Amino acid sequence: MNLDTIFVPALLVAFPLIAAICLNFLHGKDRVVKAVAIISVVVVLVLPWITDAAVYWFGGHPQVENVTGGTNIVLSKLNLAIVYKYAAIQKLFIAILAILASAAVLIHFTERVSGVYVAMIMLGVASTSAVIMADDIFNIFVFLEILTISQAALVIAIGSIQAYKTAIKYLIFGGIAGSSILLGIAILLNNYGLLNVSDLNRAITLDIEAGIPHALIVACALIFVGWLFESGMVPFHIIKSDVYSKARPSVAAFMQTQTKFVLVALWVVILRLFYGISTFNALVLGVGILSMVFGVMMALKQTEITRLLAYVAVAQAGLVGVGLGIGTRAAVTASIFHAVNDALAMAILFLSVSVVLHITHTVDMRKMGGLLWKTGYVPFLCLLGIFAVSGMPPFNTYQSEFRIITAASTAGYPELSVLIILTSIATLVALMKGFYTIYLKEGQDYLTDKELTPVSYSWGTEVFMVLLVAICLAIGLTPQNVFPYIEQFVQTLGVI
Repeated sequence: MNLDTIFVPALLVAFPLIAAICLNFLHGKDRVVKAVAIISVVVVLVLPWITDAAVYWFGGHPQVENVTGGTNIVLSKLNLAIVYKYAAIQKLFIAILAILASAAVLIHFTERVSGVYVAMIMLGVASTSAVIMADDIFNIFVFLEILTISQAALVIAIGSIQAYKTAIKYLIFGGIAGSSILLGIAILLNNYGLLNVSDLNRAITLDIEAGIPHALIVACALIFVGWLFESGMVPFHIIKSDVYSKARPSVAAFMQTQTKFVLVALWVVILRLFYGISTFNALVLGVGILSMVFGVMMALKQTEITRLLAYVAVAQAGLVGVGLGIGTRAAVTASIFHAVNDALAMAILFLSVSVVLHITHTVDMRKMGGLLWKTGYVPFLCLLGIFAVSGMPPFNTYQSEFRIITAASTAGYPELSVLIILTSIATLVALMKGFYTIYLKEGQDYLTDKELTPVSYSWGTEVFMVLLVAICLAIGLTPQNVFPYIEQFVQTLGVI
């Protein structure tokens, strides 16, 4: 049997789904859950690297010539199946996703064992991978709904009243956003009889030559609302930050990565469908700026470390939106590059907080202090993470932020370049405030020496932090190993 027919892109979705089902049924059998989870983690880590780049048709006939059945549309190549596209950029996204999912699973095992909890993480891997690869807009909608449910479940797992409230609000807003996306899809299906994004792209391109239909504008607005929610942009930035802050920090590292990758993947779909609408880029740029500014302003005000990081994550997602909104090829490429870089850098900080929370049992920075010499290498790694998130050389985010700033200036937005620089400085200030409060400020009396013994945190967290710092430095020092693949991906979009 040819191995190329075994390791197909659909397996990147199917295997985590199967693992999630098995882990859910095995809940309560701790040893078996651990064994299955570790095997699943290893497979999820390996699969992106052994899967060849391909366009894969799943669940139907790949192409039919000259189809007109009932739609009054004639296309020479009409895709009748679910299509997964897997190339270098998808491999990069899913590989990073797998690393952070593995960290969330293994760190979870240092505290307790829950088959359902790990199942929700695997469900998140499957749903995000599908959104990243799918070329079918309805398939994307289905997995966005699964993603929302899995994230809400991971918040509920905390067990506090605040976590329950946050999860319920998230599901309510998710239902509204999902309905908005579905209604937009229904309009497209009614007008074009198509769900495949590539086919819709060709049909819409032909349609708007005579003018942009009003139905297309309505569909764009509805799907755009869903994109705002999934991306954590204004006005949904508060609920997204609540989700990050109420989840376990190791899972929040995974969630913020999901958000940034879905932000890019869903934006690509919207761009391919609605690029003919002239106000599209302006809308993206506007919400990107608002999210970036509000995120940093809110971060400066926080007294809880998890909420501080949550708002910084929102601000960085806003910076990604700014690059996408500028709309030039250089800006879009730099923006997608930043989504990758910041996902890695923010994960370092969230993982450091998991250690602090494990020791102090609080996220309130007013009740912390004196942890510099009591948490191993975590403070040093956290400091490197702060430098990375703030866009300081030689870390990877410097490479992407510098490119976004340059692209903004070249596109005629020099004031935007200044705003991005000021936002980066404010981000550094907010994060250093948190660092000082947790590690350098005088320790609190209620923290006894017994509670602060070196064995009270997981060395495994440090291992993942070291790995992420190493990746950030490697990309920062040799961006040519990653950036050209993103440039190639943007070029293949054909609409920038």
